[in-house]
Amino acid sequence: MARNLIIAPACYHVLHLIPIRVADEMNFFVDERLQDDDGNPSYEIVTGGLAPFTFETETLGQAIRESGIDVAMDVHPSTVAHQSRRGHELFIVAGWRNNQANHVVARKPISTLADLKGKRVGVIDFKDNLFLILAPWLRKAGLDPFEEVQWVRGVDPARSPGALRAGEVDAIFCHPIDLPGLVGEGYIDLWDSAAHYPQGRPDRCIVATGKTLREKPDQLRSCLKGMLRAYWFMRAVENHKYLLELERRMRRQSRDAGERKRKPLLSSAPHLEYLPFPYDGLATGLSEYLQESIALELIDAQDAQHLQSVDRQELMKEGFAELAGRPELAKDLQRAKEVHARIGY
Repeated sequence: MARNLIIAPACYHVLHLIPIRVADEMNFFVDERLQDDDGNPSYEIVTGGLAPFTFETETLGQAIRESGIDVAMDVHPSTVAHQSRRGHELFIVAGWRNNQANHVVARKPISTLADLKGKRVGVIDFKDNLFLILAPWLRKAGLDPFEEVQWVRGVDPARSPGALRAGEVDAIFCHPIDLPGLVGEGYIDLWDSAAHYPQGRPDRCIVATGKTLREKPDQLRSCLKGMLRAYWFMRAVENHKYLLELERRMRRQSRDAGERKRKPLLSSAPHLEYLPFPYDGLATGLSEYLQESIALELIDAQDAQHLQSVDRQELMKEGFAELAGRPELAKDLQRAKEVHARIGY
């Protein structure tokens, strides 16, 4: 019998860890047959993060190899392209953070992205997903996002409205739920990520090694089905109480002081519906994402040429089709479809 499937998150940030914990605690993995004949789980979760934040592109492949990881969660697609070209057999097998519904909101007299030159923009961390989604558009507006904007760390969307009002920053990433209130106060809605990426933007994805695809396809499929069920669960408002307490508990247990101090991102039930997890589990918008990564010099054109060879999402497609055909999951699927129709993903 094949050894346990070893699963690990690439990033240590709490929100990146919650879906894995949900799939484990709600028994989605074992329900999808990630267990042996004696009923024991046939998977292991390696906690923490595999790669230092912002250094994933160069270090992830070696970390996966040295730790014997089969499946890495929340990996930048640009990392997969870069590492694949350098001899690491890594493949994109599903989506993770595939959509961001945030708006960029600024104080007057800022009225365009070009007006952000020299201004303070709040982000969670330098070169985080918020930075990466806005940077290409700052370039198009004539700015160097690395040199001509001041990125203020520690201003996540949960606390960004307060930071803007307090004058800590000049512009923030704002959750759609908070947008009407800020606009009503006179702040300017500069940029809507959903409008610029209607097909989604695969900020992060689920990755498997080539050996895993060859030797453990059934275990991998079971893992992906468990993750998809976690996505459906996390975007259901009736699960808010459990998810909020899970996030609070995980923040308290984090070794990073910044993560411990952050306000819960899952602060209200409506916030759940806007979580970035794709309802069908697929990573979309890969080509555009990689072109933007080239423009930002995160990877080069030769790295991006590996896209087609590393895109192996057939197991997730099979898993979605199987889950969609189960009568006992019809309610979960219908709810996910309704949210998809209303919000766009």
